[in-house]
Amino acid sequence: MRNPVDHAQDRWYERHMWRYLWSAGLARLADEMVLFALVLLVADRTGSVLLTALTTAGYTLPAVVTGPVLGAWLDRTGRPLLALAGNQFLLAGTALCLVFVPPPGMPLLAVLAGLALPMTSGGFTGMLPRLGVDLPRVTAYDSVLFSATAIVGPALAGGIAFTWSPAVAMVAVCLLGVLGGLCTLRLVLGPAPVSSHPSLVLALRAGARHLVRTAPLRAATVASVLSFAGFGMLVVALPWLVESTGADRSLGGVVMAVLDVGCVISVLALRPHLPRWLPERVLFVTIAAFGVALVPWAFAETIGWLLAFALLAGLVQGPALTSLITARQRYSPPELLGQVSTTGASLKIGAFSLGALLTGLLPQGPGVVVLVVAACQLVAVAAGLVSGRATRAPVP
Repeated sequence: MRNPVDHAQDRWYERHMWRYLWSAGLARLADEMVLFALVLLVADRTGSVLLTALTTAGYTLPAVVTGPVLGAWLDRTGRPLLALAGNQFLLAGTALCLVFVPPPGMPLLAVLAGLALPMTSGGFTGMLPRLGVDLPRVTAYDSVLFSATAIVGPALAGGIAFTWSPAVAMVAVCLLGVLGGLCTLRLVLGPAPVSSHPSLVLALRAGARHLVRTAPLRAATVASVLSFAGFGMLVVALPWLVESTGADRSLGGVVMAVLDVGCVISVLALRPHLPRWLPERVLFVTIAAFGVALVPWAFAETIGWLLAFALLAGLVQGPALTSLITARQRYSPPELLGQVSTTGASLKIGAFSLGALLTGLLPQGPGVVVLVVAACQLVAVAAGLVSGRATRAPVP
């Protein structure tokens, strides 16, 4: 018979874990919605690929600068939940303002909305060891949560935009941001790890050195960043790719949802087996397979075929995020994990924005853009393999 104290403790762990998943889930759902709703809103009001790309880049590009600083600060502050919740309230306010601002002002307002974007992904993930629950289990659930919100977010944004308008979708983002912020304030975290670096500047320097000099972590980061640059191109081109099949642009959200359904299925199926392999190797395989699976997208003649190809791409890409999070946890000391997580997230988001911007400058059609995205995945794997060859010792 189980000890009642142990049973009560298990119930506390479960409740605490699910409270975290609700908080992070609402925050990421708003984040996933705003990106696609923003694309649809600008495309609907202007019809301009260039302005759509500029606004998307404006939302994501600031993260390159803010991510490392926010991560290092989260590792050291005694109240990270206030920052995580405040980011959600900022997103809610700017999402509401985007509904009313004239099109020329959209890129500038998008910059404000994206200033603390890495905190939605890397910030929450960096808090996982401080939850006091089973870390491998909550890490796997956290990666599934990424995919689940990526499924629901674009589909919900596209569905609302199709039924009502993209402006109504942005209002929904506002409401989710407020709910996510309120839930985050109810979380309970353990104390921050004691930092061996007396100042924020020294902590930033140590985190950057650790990320650069730890070969497997560097390799995983390089591969994921270059891969995400291609994904930025794909998101901007997707409405026009869907339109080329004869379907409504808003169904691009459904395509992204189907892609992430495949991700969730493969993560749940493979989760017990992933610890058998080094996380960076799993990441390389999934990115390469994703690149190959993208090629048929360029030749899809109907929305049905495009959805089928999206499901296949999701099935092969699924373990990528779990492997990346595991690599950060395995190769980073606790006092630098938050910074490593947000720095990695900021680099990915920055690459996404550059990819999105490049899409607006390409004169070719969406099919050619998809082939460029597929090639980008293979380049990402090659760069990751090359960058992981050096064996310099990590600097604490």
